[in-house]
Amino acid sequence: MLVVGLLVWVAFTYAQQHKHFTWFILLLFLSIGGRVLVIIYVKKCNEKYLSTFANFYVFGTFILGLDFAVLSYVYFDLQNIELRTFLTIVNLGLITAAISTLAVWMRAYIAFVLPQLIALFSVFMLNENPYAAVTTVLYLIFMMFIARNFNIKFKEGRVLIDENIKLMSDMEKEIVSRKKAQTKLEEYQEELEIVVNDRTRALEKINENLNEQIQKRLIIEEELEYLAYYDELTDMPNRSLFIETLKKSLLQAKRNGSLLGVMFVDLDRFKKINDSHGHFIGDNLLKEVAKRLKSVLRDSDTIARNGGDEFVILSESMKDAREPFVIANKIIEVINQKFEIGGHVIHVGSSVGISLYPLDGDDALELIKMADTAMYEAKKIGSNNFQFYSSAMSNQIKDRLKLENALRVALDRNEFFLVYQPQVNIVTQETYGFEALIRWNSPEFGVISPVKFIPILEETGLIYDVGEWIILEVLDFIKSGKSNNTKVSINLSALQCGVTNYSTQIKRFIDNTGVDPSLVEFEITESLLIGDFSQAEMFLTDISNLGCTIALDDFGTGYTSFEYLTKLPIDVIKIDRSLITDIHVKKNLQNIVKAIVTMSESLGIENVFEGVETADELEMVSRLNGKVIQGYYFSKPLEIDQIDSWFNTPKKSTQSN
Repeated sequence: MLVVGLLVWVAFTYAQQHKHFTWFILLLFLSIGGRVLVIIYVKKCNEKYLSTFANFYVFGTFILGLDFAVLSYVYFDLQNIELRTFLTIVNLGLITAAISTLAVWMRAYIAFVLPQLIALFSVFMLNENPYAAVTTVLYLIFMMFIARNFNIKFKEGRVLIDENIKLMSDMEKEIVSRKKAQTKLEEYQEELEIVVNDRTRALEKINENLNEQIQKRLIIEEELEYLAYYDELTDMPNRSLFIETLKKSLLQAKRNGSLLGVMFVDLDRFKKINDSHGHFIGDNLLKEVAKRLKSVLRDSDTIARNGGDEFVILSESMKDAREPFVIANKIIEVINQKFEIGGHVIHVGSSVGISLYPLDGDDALELIKMADTAMYEAKKIGSNNFQFYSSAMSNQIKDRLKLENALRVALDRNEFFLVYQPQVNIVTQETYGFEALIRWNSPEFGVISPVKFIPILEETGLIYDVGEWIILEVLDFIKSGKSNNTKVSINLSALQCGVTNYSTQIKRFIDNTGVDPSLVEFEITESLLIGDFSQAEMFLTDISNLGCTIALDDFGTGYTSFEYLTKLPIDVIKIDRSLITDIHVKKNLQNIVKAIVTMSESLGIENVFEGVETADELEMVSRLNGKVIQGYYFSKPLEIDQIDSWFNTPKKSTQSN
C-alpha cells in the first residue's frame, strides 16, 4: 500500500496534479501505521481483547480503502485521461490484489474494497459513463464472488492442512509401529544380534541406573534414620533414640534386678548467652558442652540431647544410689569450668535432676519426666545444683497444673473480682486514693492470694487478658462515681508494658469510658526498669502524656538507681512495707525512710507509705514527714459495696495530729 501510494504521488506530481496530496499521504501513513500497531499489540494482548483489536484492524483497513476512494473521487473531472486511467487501474488493481491478503477475512476485504468501488461508480456516473458504472457493479459482484470462493478455499485449505498434519502424524506413528513390528520379525541373524546387543546394553544401562537409585535411596534412608534418631548439631542420640534405649535398658534391668538412673541436665544462663553473643556462639557452646559431658561419663552410659540446652543421661548397672551422686558432681564441675569460644570467655552452670529405677518408677517416659521435675527443683535452689526426684515434688507440679488449668477459664467464668485499699492523707484525714487489687474466688480452691496466681498468669501469658479486664473494671468503677473523684491506681505487669503500642490501647480504653485521666494511676515495679530502659522510658512517657500519674511500687526493696527517678516521669514513690514494719524501734529504717522522703521532696515526687498497721508505725512515719498512708491501720482492701460506708465513716485520728 505504501509503495502504491508513493507511485501515485510520483505520477500526479509529474503531471503537476498534486494539490490534494498532503491529506492523502498523511491519511495513508496514519492508516498503515495504525494497522501495524494493531498487529503488534494483538500478539501481546489477552484473548478476551482479541475482538476489540480485530475491530480496530478492520477500521484501519476501511480508512485505507477510503483514502484511495476519496483520491479517485476528488479527481473525477481530471482532464488528463492517461492519469485518470492510471488512477482507475490503481483502484482496480488494489481491489484485485487484496483478494490474496484480505479475503481470508471477508469483513476486512469488504471494508477495503467497498469504498473504492463506490468511488469508481460515482466517478463514472459523474463523467456520464453509465456503462462503465454498471461494469463496476458487475466487477464488484465478481470480485466478491472470487473473494468468497478464496475465503472458503482458504478455510478448507486450513482444515485440510490440519487433517494432513494429523494424517502425517498418524502415518509416522504407523510407520514407526510397522518398523518395530518388522524389526521384531526379522529372521536374519545379523539384525537379530544387533537387537540383542542393543537390548543387552539397554538392560545394562537400566541396571546401572537402578543401582544408582538404590544407592541414593540407601543414603537418603541412612540420612533420614540419622535425623530421626540423632541430633544434627552435637551428633548425639536425640530424645527418640534415648527413649528406645531406655525402654530396652529397663527390660534388661528388670531381668537382672539392677539399679538404673536417669539424669536430666539443663544449662543455667544459656538463654542470656545465646541472646547476647548470638546463635553461632550458642551452638558452638552446646557442642563443647556435649564433648565435656562425654568425657566424664562411662562408656556404658548413654547421653542424648533432649532439645535446646537440655541433655539426658542413662546410667545402667549401678551398684547403689551413690553412683549418680558422683556423676552429677562431675557434670556440674566440668560444665562450671570456663569455655573459650570465638574469642569469648563464657561461664555457664548446670542443674541436674535424677530419677532412679525401680525406686521412682518403671516407665521410660515417667522416669524422664521425674528427672525433669527434679531438675526444676534444683534450679530453684540455685545454679550448679542437683536434686533427686521425690513424690512431694510431683505433687507440687500436679497442684500447679490444676491451678493453671483453673486459671485458664477463670476470666470467662467471672471468678475474678477487685478490691480497693484506701490511701489516707493523715494531715487532712481525707481519702487520697485507692489501689485496685485483684482477687480470685475459685469454686475448686476458694479465695486464692494473688501471690500464688499472678506469677502463673505471667508465665502462661494470661496476664494480658486479665490485665485488660482489670483496667476496664477500674475505669467503670471511676465512671460510676463510687471513688468520689479520688485517684485509683492499677498495677501493671512488666509483660504488659512490653507490648507494642500498649499505651495506645490504654488511651482507647480511657477515651471510650470518658474518664478523667488524672484519676487513673498506673503502678510499675523495678523489674520494668531493669530490662530495656529506653523502651520503659518511652512507655512511661506515653502514659504520662495521657494525663495519668505513675507510681513506682515496692520502692526500697530492689536496685532502682536514684538516677532513674530524674529521667522518668515518676509521680509517686510507694515505700515498701519492709521499710515500715517496726520502724519505730529500728533506727536504720528511720534513716533510710528519711533519706527517701528528703530525696522525693527535692524531686517533687509524692510518697505513699505501704503496710502501716500500728499506731507506733504511723506516729514514726508522721514524724518523718510522711503524709499518705496505705495499710491495715486504716483499712484492709474493701469490696466495691463497702466503698460508700468508707467515705461515710470517720477516720482514725493520729497521735501526731
